[in-house]
Amino acid sequence: MKRIHSFSTRLSLGIVGISSIIFILAIGTAMVLSYTIVAEEAVKSAENLRDASIAKIEKTLLEVEMNVQARAWLVKENLDDEQYLYHITHQIVEENPNIIGSAIAFDKKVFKGKYYFSPYSYQDGEGGILSKQLGSAQYDYFYMDWFQIPFLMGKDCWSEPYFDEGGAQELLSTYSYPIYGENGEVIAVMTADISLDWIEKLLADIKPYPNSNIILVSRSGAFISNSSGIDLSGETVFSTMYYASGADNNVLLLAEALSRGETGAMEYSVGNKVSFAVYAPLSNGWKTYISCDYKDVLSRAARMNIFMILIGLLGVITMFLLSYYMIRRLTKPLSEFSDSVIRIAKGDFDAQLPEIRSEDELKQLRNSFEYMQKSLKDYIRELQVTTSEKQKFISEINIASKIQMSMLPTDFLNTDRVGLYAMVLPAKEVGGDLYDFFIKDNILYFAVGDVSGKGIPASLIMAITRASFRFITRMGLPMNEVMSKMNDALAEGNTTGLFVTLFVGRLDLETGELQYCNGGHNPIVTVTPEGEASFMKPKPNIAAGLFEGFPYVLETCTLRKGSKLVLYTDGVTEAERADKDQFGEQRLLDWATSAVKVCPEAEEACKNLYDTVKQYTDGNEQNDDITIMTIRYN
Repeated sequence: MKRIHSFSTRLSLGIVGISSIIFILAIGTAMVLSYTIVAEEAVKSAENLRDASIAKIEKTLLEVEMNVQARAWLVKENLDDEQYLYHITHQIVEENPNIIGSAIAFDKKVFKGKYYFSPYSYQDGEGGILSKQLGSAQYDYFYMDWFQIPFLMGKDCWSEPYFDEGGAQELLSTYSYPIYGENGEVIAVMTADISLDWIEKLLADIKPYPNSNIILVSRSGAFISNSSGIDLSGETVFSTMYYASGADNNVLLLAEALSRGETGAMEYSVGNKVSFAVYAPLSNGWKTYISCDYKDVLSRAARMNIFMILIGLLGVITMFLLSYYMIRRLTKPLSEFSDSVIRIAKGDFDAQLPEIRSEDELKQLRNSFEYMQKSLKDYIRELQVTTSEKQKFISEINIASKIQMSMLPTDFLNTDRVGLYAMVLPAKEVGGDLYDFFIKDNILYFAVGDVSGKGIPASLIMAITRASFRFITRMGLPMNEVMSKMNDALAEGNTTGLFVTLFVGRLDLETGELQYCNGGHNPIVTVTPEGEASFMKPKPNIAAGLFEGFPYVLETCTLRKGSKLVLYTDGVTEAERADKDQFGEQRLLDWATSAVKVCPEAEEACKNLYDTVKQYTDGNEQNDDITIMTIRYN
């Protein structure tokens, strides 16, 4: 019987031998790595538990915040009804069982003759709700953190834990929400008090391992609650960890990470005990962390480590010896191919390949290389032809782009009566946006348009539209008739379905009268001489080119001297960042309000808007043509 000496047989035997050794080594390595894997899973489990605990706490805190915020407006509406103010605090306590007290602490300037006035309602401990006036010389709330911070900072906050001697008579944390008056000043602080007992009960039920501990601390690091049962009142997490740190600097790093409100996990040791902690902040500035001992986590995996390390060492030695021997034998016939492949890689596609006499996979490999040589030579010839044709096409596209841009006027206006500047930046080599303007008989005619679609078809429609505008406006027709005739011209025989959104205008430079007609285009921005920006809201009309005979509506207004107009295409408002957030109309309006002060000239304003859009997109690729025209009427 003929013995099988094929390359595949030899290679298979080699793979089987090496794979067997690798498999054994993989088992040993897996056991060696079990410590890390189990530890990582324990950290993930603790992180999930931490996140679930934070979610439960924040859900309760959010309900408290929404309860207060939802009634803040009632306070401003009922300042003349003191009894109703008591009713508001009573209703807050009544509707949320987690709130044990609520107050509306007014500034001393709000009620004449009343230095202190703070309606306060609270649970009496027996299922009832009582109310009283909280402020007094003995309880001067003006100097309490829960009042001062929101009053001075003008934003809501949660206070540090404190014992409320003048109110609920227990350890509380207060949510404070500032209420603003008519002149924009803070007139009162509306609060909701929650007892910290429910957090203590929640944390007591969380224990992933026997010696685990979960701790909740305030913004300053003061202990709010912990599941260890140790009384830490008056201590801070930083001072406690400082005394417990010993020789491990990670304990102090953990305390610093907590104080900064970071999220993460960290390993540390206290004495001979190695532990890890997962930590994260709450939205109100509190922080929580869960600590677990590795002794609990790795108790079973540790017993197998020494045995598996010995197996792993033996496997490494065996794999090295066998792999060296087998690969040396198996790769010897391939060395001749190596020289040939190097010559081919350097461009010698006619390099001589070695002759293979055996009828096995090496023969197939040799034939494959020979086929590759022929294919490469054919490909190079085809690539040369394709490259030449592509260069020709690119050249023609560049010429078309230059021709298209040359159609648009560049003799921008800057006279004592009017200033005008415009720019077009296609998303591709050629685009479909357009603008046009000219002055005839002291009348400024102008237009901005956007052809649906991109590329060469859109550029052709753009050229036709611009030529139609020039021709029809010189007839002296009202702007709605100009739009109608342009629409009919574009719609006739339009089988492509392309259309153009247009805004056309006629500005009398003597009287400031503006005739305009909007054909489905973006609303333009007007800026008054005082710097107030708003969107012009024209009558709805369809885009040009959809169908003939549409009755476009003419509109007029009068511009005051010093007014400005900003015309644009949707490439401005729909410019996107990498996260798909668009520039939008509101940012455009905000820019118009501020830019008029720093960019009084039309050219400055136009370029500034484009720079603002590009800065917003932060290098993200332009997804649509951008056209901007700014007009300043003097």
